[in-house]
Amino acid sequence: MNIELRPEAIDDIAKSADFFNEKSEGWGDHFVSSIARDLFASEGEAGIYATHFGLPCKSSKTFPFAIYHRIKGNFALFHCIFSCRLSPKEHESILKYRRLSEGNSDSVAPE
Repeated sequence: MNIELRPEAIDDIAKSADFFNEKSEGWGDHFVSSIARDLFASEGEAGIYATHFGLPCKSSKTFPFAIYHRIKGNFALFHCIFSCRLSPKEHESILKYRRLSEGNSDSVAPE
């Protein structure tokens, strides 16, 4: 399985890495490495996660982050990587906005 990150997901990682580096030098790099391991582990785990707001959601193993993705053929497409400090309503709202901006008329599906 191939892994692809939407530009917004890359931005999520970069912003979070900056946040962690502001707290303590080197933590941002640790965060990026940890998330990368989580993403690559997804290759063998596709399709086993619970669906939240219309997308499968995986939890990061090291940091309290939710990783939303979709499987398309032989690709795992990662939409966003959010801190679990955000409320579920914030997750839902951002996901809805991102899915609408990518041209999907099927906004966030109710659970």
